[in-house]
Amino acid sequence: MIATPPYWLDGARPIAPELRGTHEADIVVVGAGVCGASAAWALAEAGVRTAWVEGRGVSQGASGRNAGFVLQGTAERYSRAVSLMGRERARAVHQASRENHRAMAEVREALRIDCGYQRRGSLQLAGSEQEEGELLESAAMLREDGFSAEVRSGAALDAVYREAGFRVGVHIADDGELDPARFVRGVAHAAMEQGVALFERSPVVAIEAPAPGEAVVRTAHGEVRAQLALVCTNAYAGELIPWYADKVDPVRGQMLATAAAPPLFGCPVYADHGFDYWRQDEHGRVVLGGWRNLDVEGEKGTAEVLHEGIQARMEAFLQRFPGMRGVPVTHRWSGTMGFSRDGLPIVGAVPGLPGALGAVGFTGHGFGFAWVCGRALVELAMDGQSEIADRFSVRRFVG
Repeated sequence: MIATPPYWLDGARPIAPELRGTHEADIVVVGAGVCGASAAWALAEAGVRTAWVEGRGVSQGASGRNAGFVLQGTAERYSRAVSLMGRERARAVHQASRENHRAMAEVREALRIDCGYQRRGSLQLAGSEQEEGELLESAAMLREDGFSAEVRSGAALDAVYREAGFRVGVHIADDGELDPARFVRGVAHAAMEQGVALFERSPVVAIEAPAPGEAVVRTAHGEVRAQLALVCTNAYAGELIPWYADKVDPVRGQMLATAAAPPLFGCPVYADHGFDYWRQDEHGRVVLGGWRNLDVEGEKGTAEVLHEGIQARMEAFLQRFPGMRGVPVTHRWSGTMGFSRDGLPIVGAVPGLPGALGAVGFTGHGFGFAWVCGRALVELAMDGQSEIADRFSVRRFVG
């Protein structure tokens, strides 16, 4: 098997120069995924003199290598989230992801970003009797806590899923989908138009932030001197800042995309406890990812390589749907996500770097949490407080 560019990034060109020499700014943002884009845009709106540094290109990390789901909640099913963090906190975290979606939809509309955004909901499918019970329990708890969750079974479940062997699903009406790279790149263009100095193809080699009001971000050919650094590097945070290394694990996700297929899937779909996920975009192409549970250890690390065994299983899975038979795979790629040790983002001051704030560890749900977390960094920088930062405070890992 041969890796291709990610479907969303095929043909994408650089939009900004490399960083060379010394650049001055009030705040420097490191990382140009969805979190960095959120922070850069919030700073641009506030009129803050901002530099933005990316090691590759905008959205070329996990933010441009995923399936384009905009979902509510954590990677854990709601009932599991409740058991892990308690009912009140689980509800607050779930609500934060809904706020994230609302804020992304608003900025997309305000900036008129053409990114194939749709709000068709999402469908969680059960692959076993045990999972059916878990889905039903979670759906009931979601409704009790004021969230939407419609159980679909029998004739209420679309025939395409019943014919593939699924019996029970839960539809979450408020979820959405988009072309993730077009969204992030659209925000980047808008931020640059507002005066943000973006630098691509400029891998950061060091972040020095020894005191409040003092930060230096160094690359191979230049540096940015600022009063504050905002670290938005997710899976790669531990490579730059050792404190994150044992708190955020780099985890690879395998992805593929097909040629245009007959209309089959009416919304983004999750199955097998969220390990399998797919959707059909506005062009009819099916984007499929997951199956990390087949080789949990082998899919750790930052190398964006294909796992041929998982790719083969993914391709075989599509054959369960008669309408997908004979539809060729056109793209195969992988991407690296940052999984925090407790499954929640880590937002706030970076221990040991008084001149830096960070937001990392989105655990496969970057488009569910990263936008509000990037905005939270700007709130901390400008106001000294943020409700979202409190909800995902770095303090839970300190002391």
